[in-house]
Amino acid sequence: MNKVKRLLTAVAFAITLSAPQWAIAEAIVVLKAEQAMFATQKAIVLGQQLSAQLKPQTTRYDSMGLELQALKQRFEADKDLMSSDEVKKITLEIQGLGNEYKQLKQYLANVKAQAEQEFLASMRPALDRVLRRLIEENNISLIINGQSVIYNTASIDITPKVIELLNLEP
Repeated sequence: MNKVKRLLTAVAFAITLSAPQWAIAEAIVVLKAEQAMFATQKAIVLGQQLSAQLKPQTTRYDSMGLELQALKQRFEADKDLMSSDEVKKITLEIQGLGNEYKQLKQYLANVKAQAEQEFLASMRPALDRVLRRLIEENNISLIINGQSVIYNTASIDITPKVIELLNLEP
């Protein structure tokens, strides 16, 4: 049994050494697809539009944060001087404002996440066209997700080229 195992190992090794050229990847590249799509001019414009659209809510969120912080500081500084009714009133006020603050934060996060997902979905066809073109022009055999790579040299990272080509897409 041991001889059979050694023989199979030797045969596998010999086959690996004599593998035809077509079986070896011609070009292996790394791509951070999401990063590329969010670095495009279209993404920058979308970010500016979203920021303008959410300005009232963002302004309200920022002012609520400052108001909540000031209310907590006032409560901490004066709680020993307050009556129990005042302590209850301010505690309820802090809780109410805190809940509203959290809800607004969640709303803003949801709107941003939804806009990002819609943008990525809309950019996918353009990314596919760009990748097909790069694959054909550069004889690429394998594209590795850059989010999963621990290390790669800059020479095999096609993310900057993909950004450039995505910016040229209509």
